[in-house]
Amino acid sequence: MCRYSSKVACLSFGLLSLYQPLQAAEYSTSKPLVMPDKSEKTANPSYIALMLDYVPAADNLYGITLAPYHFDNNYQQWGYYLGYARSRETDVVVPEPALSYRQESLFRLGLSYSLTADLSFYAGGSGYISTVSYTNNISPKIVDGKPTWEEDKTTRWGAEAGLRYRITEHFILSAGYNSSTESTVLSIGYAG
Repeated sequence: MCRYSSKVACLSFGLLSLYQPLQAAEYSTSKPLVMPDKSEKTANPSYIALMLDYVPAADNLYGITLAPYHFDNNYQQWGYYLGYARSRETDVVVPEPALSYRQESLFRLGLSYSLTADLSFYAGGSGYISTVSYTNNISPKIVDGKPTWEEDKTTRWGAEAGLRYRITEHFILSAGYNSSTESTVLSIGYAG
């Protein structure tokens, strides 16, 4: 039959013959027409949380955490977080004329898993860096010569775990324990 038609007509007829069985299977009367239940997949709406952190370590650390939840419907209960906190410069008492101060910072990275629509568990790793800067009391022999600053850094690696609770649609509280600072991590934030 296609021998006497143009190639376009044969191609159209071939595509139409492929489409009709698909269309028949789509509207089969042997199965009831019921929409699939997607309420389970949308029970945990995806969001990104931006939180302010307080860590009561040797020096109080203040920071920020970004915690997005996965936007793939197959992995919607999973999320991750990235946080950074830093302390103010704290003077260290040393004999005159030397100067010295200490500053601490904390890096956090981990995964979170939603237990319910509002409650999630998080766990991850952290790096706690303590920096002590000091002068060596050696000044160059020039006019207005300043002493040279040196610094010592110590890094302590650890882990953390905690719970994050969404009180309202956009308000989140979080509390956990960090082993590198040996203290709690308290957070308050906005989810949108």
